[in-house]
Amino acid sequence: MELNRPAISLEDLHFSYISDQPVLKGINLSVKVGEKVAVLGRNGAGKTTLFSILSGINHGYQGKVTLAGRELKQMSRAGISQQVALVPQKHEPLFPYLTRDFILMGRFCSMGLFGSPGSEDLKIVEEAAAETGAAPFLDRPYSTLSGGEMQLVLIARALAQQSEILVLDEPNTHLDYRNRFLVLDLVRKLAEARQMTLIMSLHDPNDVIQFAERVVVMHEGRIVADGRPVEVIDEALLAEYFGIRAVAMKNAAGNLIFKAVEAL
Repeated sequence: MELNRPAISLEDLHFSYISDQPVLKGINLSVKVGEKVAVLGRNGAGKTTLFSILSGINHGYQGKVTLAGRELKQMSRAGISQQVALVPQKHEPLFPYLTRDFILMGRFCSMGLFGSPGSEDLKIVEEAAAETGAAPFLDRPYSTLSGGEMQLVLIARALAQQSEILVLDEPNTHLDYRNRFLVLDLVRKLAEARQMTLIMSLHDPNDVIQFAERVVVMHEGRIVADGRPVEVIDEALLAEYFGIRAVAMKNAAGNLIFKAVEAL
């Protein structure tokens, strides 16, 4: 895998669900192979819409989106899936699939519509489950798992795709404090081990500082800041774009953290 080349490039990206109500307004962004990028923004900033475009769910955009140098609109659904794996912020199971079979769905982009899984596909499922800690419940119905366990399985399914880019939409939402840390620490380590490009939307600036090497701040459909988290995130930014008065301090390890003290 060639590092430092663009994994994703967005040029003057616009998108609207309703013609006179734009959601994304001229997004320009380039993410290199192997980067770990957090997208930070309030609810309604356009993060989920951006991720749905990157993963090929929404094609009705204006502008240019390229994955590994190819225009996304010219790629097949399978081709996009081989480049980008999406972990949604929430998933409601429709059927009581076994967890093993649910992870196996990540192999469909390689098997084809009418293909059947082979021994290599089954091996990849086992490996993805082992990497994420989902192996103990491979033979349990996915619908019976806890929120934290489901998130591990969703990540395992994404890994089974063997895509170069891992996109996570608020991966620690609905998780308790311990599982929030475990999931973010897991995806960071997996991205480093596999040299994957990692793009994830987060709400907590402290999570961004701890788990990302670059932050893109979105506000009302635009990118308003981009750079190293410790250089971009400060009290002024949190006040202007998040409506919160926060105090910067250092924890026992000497790392910068922010404590919210008042809503503005």
